[in-house]
Amino acid sequence: MMQDSDRISQLPGHVADKILSLLPIKEAVRTSILSRQWRYQWSSLPHLMFNDQCTSTNAPGRLSQDLVKIVDEVLLLHTGPIKVFVLNHTGFRVTRDIDRWILHLSRVSIKQIGLLIYQGQNYKIPTSLFNCQNLTALKLYGCSVKIPSSFEGFKKLYYLYLQSVELSSGLDVLISRCPLLQRLNLRDLQGITRVNVETACKLRSLDIGGTFLDVAFGDANCLESVTVDFGPGSGNANLSNLHKFFKNMHKIQILNVKNYSLKYLALGNVPHTLPHALLHLKDLSICMDFTSKEEILTVMCLMRSSPQLKKLEFENRPNNRQTTRTGTMADFWQDHHSFCLEQVQVVSLHNFRGTEPESEFIKFLLTGLPNLEKMRILGVTSAEEKDKLFKELLPFCRVLEQASDHSLTRRSGTQPTRIRSHCIESLCNCFTMLRGT
Repeated sequence: MMQDSDRISQLPGHVADKILSLLPIKEAVRTSILSRQWRYQWSSLPHLMFNDQCTSTNAPGRLSQDLVKIVDEVLLLHTGPIKVFVLNHTGFRVTRDIDRWILHLSRVSIKQIGLLIYQGQNYKIPTSLFNCQNLTALKLYGCSVKIPSSFEGFKKLYYLYLQSVELSSGLDVLISRCPLLQRLNLRDLQGITRVNVETACKLRSLDIGGTFLDVAFGDANCLESVTVDFGPGSGNANLSNLHKFFKNMHKIQILNVKNYSLKYLALGNVPHTLPHALLHLKDLSICMDFTSKEEILTVMCLMRSSPQLKKLEFENRPNNRQTTRTGTMADFWQDHHSFCLEQVQVVSLHNFRGTEPESEFIKFLLTGLPNLEKMRILGVTSAEEKDKLFKELLPFCRVLEQASDHSLTRRSGTQPTRIRSHCIESLCNCFTMLRGT
């Protein structure tokens, strides 16, 4: 009977560790009352995460005091190696107690550190953080960083995330001294107007957002995935950003151009095609102003320069200026009626508002992408608008007959190719159209 009532004490060590790893740190510590065998089981947890689940009070002063006490006790009683330490509590205010925690972590061969400070002033990172030579991942939010002159680098770091970080100087030094860096996220950096990743030779993924005047890449970079999320005011009007930005992106496969980034790329002269083709680009996502000829020409240039492009995704970025005159845009589309891109198969359009420039752009895609199989348009709200849009675009789909099961069929030689013509998906509020090859 005793054995049946105490089965939890008989669990294998790896099973107990798995259970503890799934619990918030506060609950994991409480398992010490379960049995004698579980009393110190939690103290060897390698991953320590202190978040909103660690405290029960909402009073700002009391909350920070309680969390400091919890972290102090956990670090004091911890007996095993610490691989991951994350401080991510939305109500926690800056305190110098964090210095003591980082100093402790620098002495236990910590692998990953996350410090996300949402309340109060930026937390000033102590020099002891730069002594964590075994770091493989570092994530900072709401911090102030000054690179010490004695810093030799994070020789094992492969992931660096900086957001809302004050870094008036030293970003280039930090990046250059992380020789194994593969993933880099830079968001809303304070005091930084130019980003240089030329020394990050192994960088494969870059996510950069904020207001920047310039971004420089290396001659032999290995970037495969790039996300740019520039705000208004980015770029230099006297420079041609498009050619410079893509000059050395030989291996890029995924490109996300968000917010005002396309406006940044459209500055200066836009070529018909890039001098160096994006030979591996397959997935292109763009936020754009459909009334801007410069941005449309930039999109065309990117599409022409991507021979392996399969998937396109567009998001409407409304502007505050007066819409381009209809006659002017009609002449513009007439000048580009011969555009043809055979490799694209899937297109999605988000935040569709039903304006004429949007509709003209969709027609341009339907006529210029002969092998398009699927187009999804999200943002159309009423059934009447959906039906009107479908009727307007249907003539641009080369569909020859309709099957009895309400799908459309297009003949390809002697074999009919079956496709769906019109599918209103009410759950995601979108309009979907599939077209045969």
